[in-house]
Amino acid sequence: MPKYELTITLDSDVSPGSGDSIAGVVDHDITHEYGIPIIPAKRLKGALRGVAKEFVDWGFTSSSKVDELFGKPGEQYRSGIKIYDAKLASIPKEYFANEEDKEIDVNDTFLAQIKQLDTAKVLPLFTMLYTKTATENGQAQTGSLRTIRAINRGLVFKSIIELENDEQKKLLCDCVKGLRHLGYGRTRGLGEVSCKLKMIKGEPKKKRNFIMKENYSNQEEQFVNQAIRITLQQPTLLAGSKGLYYSCTDFVPGSALLGVFASLYIKKHNLGKKAHKDPEFVRLFLRGDVSFGYAYPEVDEKVFMPCPAHIQRVKNENRAMLEEKKTPTIMLRKINSLAYMQENELLLHEPAKEFRMHHARPENRHIGRAVNDTKGTKDLDGKKGQFYYYTALQQGQRFIGELKGKQEDVQMLASLLNDVKGIIHLGRSRTAEYGAAKVDVVNKEPHMGGFLKAKKGDSKVAIYLATPLTLQNEIGRYVADVDLFITQLEREIEATLKVEKMYIKETVLTGYNAKWRLPKQEKQALDAGTVLIVSTENKEVDWSLVEKQQWGAAKGEGCGEIRVLQYEGTPNEVECISISKKLQEKQLTQIDHSLDCVRYIEQAIEKHNKDIRDNKKAIHLAKEMLDELKQYSKSKIYQLEHYVRCDENNFALPKSFPNPLKVLGDKKLKNQSKVFIDAFFHTIKLEVRKDGKEINQK
Repeated sequence: MPKYELTITLDSDVSPGSGDSIAGVVDHDITHEYGIPIIPAKRLKGALRGVAKEFVDWGFTSSSKVDELFGKPGEQYRSGIKIYDAKLASIPKEYFANEEDKEIDVNDTFLAQIKQLDTAKVLPLFTMLYTKTATENGQAQTGSLRTIRAINRGLVFKSIIELENDEQKKLLCDCVKGLRHLGYGRTRGLGEVSCKLKMIKGEPKKKRNFIMKENYSNQEEQFVNQAIRITLQQPTLLAGSKGLYYSCTDFVPGSALLGVFASLYIKKHNLGKKAHKDPEFVRLFLRGDVSFGYAYPEVDEKVFMPCPAHIQRVKNENRAMLEEKKTPTIMLRKINSLAYMQENELLLHEPAKEFRMHHARPENRHIGRAVNDTKGTKDLDGKKGQFYYYTALQQGQRFIGELKGKQEDVQMLASLLNDVKGIIHLGRSRTAEYGAAKVDVVNKEPHMGGFLKAKKGDSKVAIYLATPLTLQNEIGRYVADVDLFITQLEREIEATLKVEKMYIKETVLTGYNAKWRLPKQEKQALDAGTVLIVSTENKEVDWSLVEKQQWGAAKGEGCGEIRVLQYEGTPNEVECISISKKLQEKQLTQIDHSLDCVRYIEQAIEKHNKDIRDNKKAIHLAKEMLDELKQYSKSKIYQLEHYVRCDENNFALPKSFPNPLKVLGDKKLKNQSKVFIDAFFHTIKLEVRKDGKEINQK
């Protein structure tokens, strides 16, 4: 897959709006990371596609070629382009009075350092606020005042663009050449850019070898559980229970991984739209011979899983206990966070998420914003655009999942990653801004959940669902039926189970069939975290038999993972510790002052703080001396200002100039900063103007 580097130089201030605002301060804000501006990939893709549409109007290309490159809503397959966010790549020397431009070589390292600084002080160094209003009959219209934040001119940004093949290169290059304006205010002096595209060369040609751990089983058919680590390189959109626009999962579901590997298999074997007719494809991905397990977050080599529902938190306290063993005076609350049990501590974790806003422009390109059903738009033809936002998993997080099946099948699937150098694309909106992730094979046994497993012969245990479980009844309907599940368990372990207590969580498994472009059948299921407290009588049960297999339907999508946990040996009470704050503190590193960019930004912040102090001191001094200065004419004040701003050799005061003013200039103004002097005289002029006409001036 050929890669290209897109370089964007801001020839004027640019406002690639994020759709967000700060109430009463900024009406149109930009996207930034810790105060460092970024140009989102969706803005770039929309701007490039806008240029391509102009080419279609001029007859330089066809709509089909544009759709082939940039994609078309509702299509089965994604388009042939992948665009990444444009990150700050160079700071011109004029910014911080440098001797030369400062290049940012490793953006992640740079941001890790900038994270230690105050975002509110970093952002003004790279942006400016524009205030505008609409006028009518020479007066400002009521309610028309708008403030726009724009990125300062001169900065250089770089993005990565991937193409499916070189045939699309010409159209992409033409679009880059034609991209001259970006963002809001294009007709008001904002948004002028210069763009260059060059191919990235010199990448290592060696394929990554994904080597699995050895399996020394003597079974005729060797089955393996191969762990994989997924590291998000971009925010990732995985729809939660409330839908794509309102929620995001805390994990990577098995169905998403199944889709990724199925796409890789189809591409390698050129199956196209006939994949469902290939026997091997059907066996691996449709019949469920390989299970793609749920990938849960990994922090410090600990894998956090849904908290077992029989462990609940004491209301308003940082401790948890077994619900069945609480006293009547204690009130408990369910724990919805992911959990990891560590001795007498229950560590809780919620993956970091972020919100990003977007809008699709109307088909009528004369309209620069989504109008939806606003007043006066009924007569517009075509689509009217849409404003929407996504909730996504933040980039940089790691997740641990598993591939389960015959060793040769799992090895073949792992080898598919070689063709893409371990880079996959998850979730929605994968062609711009979202979804890129790196996959590595993990040959070390991951620490999953940390919950103590039941031993052979334990008479009372907690059967815990690590992933959702859906069952089919006698007529083939998908149900969340505990009795049916218990019956299947009893048949497997050849023992009678007595259900002491149930902690049920239910869900509905949904999805989308890309082949037929239809929603998948909804499946009622017991959700992950469900716990059944069961006991046996006069029967020594080997509980490992329950864990070795998956239960119910949808096994290929990772459903039906069961853990049998100790119950009587579990501590009645544990301390609850949220690791979110500790994780943030751990990520804070000491600032590396050897990095030029970071050092100059720190110095600029210090200068900015000094300017604020000088401004306040100057205003205070001006108001303090106001009564004394009012007795002098404006010409004397202007002469004093000119005298303070110039060297004595360049400007000589007249002989009749008042000595008190000269003393003021020599002692209190001459050695002050430009900001101090500007603020002092500006305040004097404003205050004098307030009092109207002065009398008895010297």
